Amino acid sequence: MARFVRIWCVALPMLLAAVAGFNILVNPYDLFDNARILGVNARKPGVRNHVALSKAYQIERARPATVVLGTSRVFIGIDAASAAWPVAMAPVYNYGIPGYIETQTLFRTLREAWATGRLKHAVIFLDFSAFLAPDGSPAWEEDDRRLLLRDDGTPNPDKIEQRAADVFLASLTIGALTDSVTTVISQRLSGDVLDLRADGTATDADFANAARSSGMRVLFAHKNAFELARMPGYLQGLASWRGQMPNLGVVQVMIQFCHTHDVGLTLVLGPSHADAMENYRAAGLWPRIEQLKFDRANLVAAAGEKGIVVWDFLEYSQYTTEPVPAADDRKTMLRWFWEPTHFRKALGDVVLERIFTENASDFGRVLTPENVGARNSQVREQQRALGEWKRAGIGEVRQ
Repeated sequence: MARFVRIWCVALPMLLAAVAGFNILVNPYDLFDNARILGVNARKPGVRNHVALSKAYQIERARPATVVLGTSRVFIGIDAASAAWPVAMAPVYNYGIPGYIETQTLFRTLREAWATGRLKHAVIFLDFSAFLAPDGSPAWEEDDRRLLLRDDGTPNPDKIEQRAADVFLASLTIGALTDSVTTVISQRLSGDVLDLRADGTATDADFANAARSSGMRVLFAHKNAFELARMPGYLQGLASWRGQMPNLGVVQVMIQFCHTHDVGLTLVLGPSHADAMENYRAAGLWPRIEQLKFDRANLVAAAGEKGIVVWDFLEYSQYTTEPVPAADDRKTMLRWFWEPTHFRKALGDVVLERIFTENASDFGRVLTPENVGARNSQVREQQRALGEWKRAGIGEVRQ
């Protein structure tokens, strides 16, 4: 018995060291500053359930001059390495986080990007649905405990403890070992595999695989059902709402933060497919979306800063009215969207080109207090044209 215990006491540390060494080498969550080895860990599918963890460490290593912020729409739809980014704005980091993000949490990611030391530009995609109901006060949770700064701007005292827990999670747990093995195996798979590059850009493998399996109409139907289920709550909450739209106070804080720290700021109302916009219009929420455009234009104008601008891509155009394939069609892929709210990187590039280059399409508009009324009228006319197109059963709506 004593001999067995001695052997076990020697073997166990060796086993743990081997597991830790393997996990650190493979680095499935991109927590460690390791090289990516072709055939071993070049792709990182294990980040699927650990995006906030991975990005907290990635952005510190990247120390970007430009950060692009938002939800899964940014995570999937914006390429930090796109040729549309001006050379002077490099390096760019995609700090999009999947899932619902409260506006206060979005500000935390902005502050975290600034805390890495050389931030000069922030491009923030603000989903219109995030301003149809007031957020609560987000708690300081695990994902926030690993950040550099607390909400009051002071150094985060929880960081060291949380990061020790993260190292344990990524090196000595069964989950990490499972993800490391999966990572190695995935390098030999053909087709689309989820990956998170060092610049924060993710592949759209999950959407691509789901579209091939079920067809794009199913993806659209599921997302439409999800959005429709939220609308009664929006309508009830906004029935007696007065003043500027909910959560815009945090946008004002972000504007002031960028002004204080000499960070150029581009606010973007990102594109949605006509399916999504028509759902909100039919529910009676479109006047609130128009108000949101007014409110954002006025916020930026009130700031009076030349380096701050707000763009509106929420319109009916050749990009957003692409017909959805039939229910039995599992081969046809839309060029610009995966489903009503998640746009593809091809459309993300169109948006970036429109914002940052002169030779671009006329998709999207800069919003100002002087033009926002005309802009809203223009989009209402596009809605009317879409209705005529649907009744006639012909072609796409184009500007």
